[in-house]
Amino acid sequence: MAHHPDFLVIGGGVFGCSIAWHLARTGAGKVTVVERQGLAAATTSRAAALLTRMRLKPGQTALGTETRRTIDEIEEELGFSLEQHRVGSLHIAASPQTRGELEKLAAAAAEHSEPFEWIDPEDAFKRIPWLQTERELRVGFMPRDSYLDPYRLTMAYADAAKARGVEFLLETEVTGLMRSGDRITGVRTENANIEAGCVIDAAGPWAGLLAAEAGWHLPLAPVRSHYWITAPGPLFPKDNPYVILPDARAYTRPEVGGLLFGLRDKASLTCDPRELPADLAAPVFPEDPEGWDVLIESGPGLQEFFPALAETELAHYVAAPSAYTPDGQFVLGALPGVTGMLVASGCCGAGIACSGGIGRAIAELATGQDSHFELKHCRPDRFGEIDSFSEDWRKRCAEGRSGKTSG
Repeated sequence: MAHHPDFLVIGGGVFGCSIAWHLARTGAGKVTVVERQGLAAATTSRAAALLTRMRLKPGQTALGTETRRTIDEIEEELGFSLEQHRVGSLHIAASPQTRGELEKLAAAAAEHSEPFEWIDPEDAFKRIPWLQTERELRVGFMPRDSYLDPYRLTMAYADAAKARGVEFLLETEVTGLMRSGDRITGVRTENANIEAGCVIDAAGPWAGLLAAEAGWHLPLAPVRSHYWITAPGPLFPKDNPYVILPDARAYTRPEVGGLLFGLRDKASLTCDPRELPADLAAPVFPEDPEGWDVLIESGPGLQEFFPALAETELAHYVAAPSAYTPDGQFVLGALPGVTGMLVASGCCGAGIACSGGIGRAIAELATGQDSHFELKHCRPDRFGEIDSFSEDWRKRCAEGRSGKTSG
């Protein structure tokens, strides 16, 4: 296998395919993507894929803005629509703390000239037939928010990348890194060694395994992310806005005539990345394989806003080990003391929405350009030296997901 690319991307999820397209359009050299299964076969295809425009985490709004610009460019390049559902989002606050957070979101929207409307709770009840509560609410509406199919987006990145000459090696597992001193020079696969000018680790919740081999533990861990989809019903019109309910530790959006809803565990499950199966069809969290523990624990909080939940038929349960960090920020950039390798991981539930920005940011780093983005909050070494495989560290990452209130 005489590939010898200038840039080798490990992982065919939404990050890897976005990075590949952004690298290809720079014309800086040959790009190869190595994926041990098929494209978007792991965590990407299991995402809820909310394209929330305003995010309070530093730097994430800019990455999301670039993603929307990227989607427009990809659609034009390929000549077809990715069929975004431009339904807007409702943000519902029912406590002093969450009302304060919503005020911050409104202020951030004003700062970025992003449309934001305060609406009457009765208007929210009319827009969302299943929504009813006696609690005092403050409701904000962001009309330009949307969601889409994460698999479709990833395949669009990949198709556009292929059209620009990117090579995809599927069903090819990376078994290790090649190095010379402090420099990563390529990867070993089950078939052959591949030398590369720059190796980019975009392996999702497995990314830490490769980084550890390079000598650095990434500040992330695999944490269960999950949602349920109800059976279709008249309470769930397909053009409803998606809803963020931080007081219920929940979010919802329409899905195939039903309602997709996610609940955040009070104590999220995590696992040792060294024990992750290659195929996520295998059980990852046997402690609660169908999510019933979380429904029992957190379902009553959602039921305060969705009284019909107890009588609603659940049709599907979807779970995956997402890469989370304690601070909810991505892991992007170079490893200390290591050259020839970059990392793009730590989706923290915002990977789809920021994928275009992350693709551009990593392509800029890989080609030696000045970055358009502020990435200091995403540095792989921001927590110092850690043991990312330890139970204590994984608990910190799980707490990062449990404490998340945004979409």
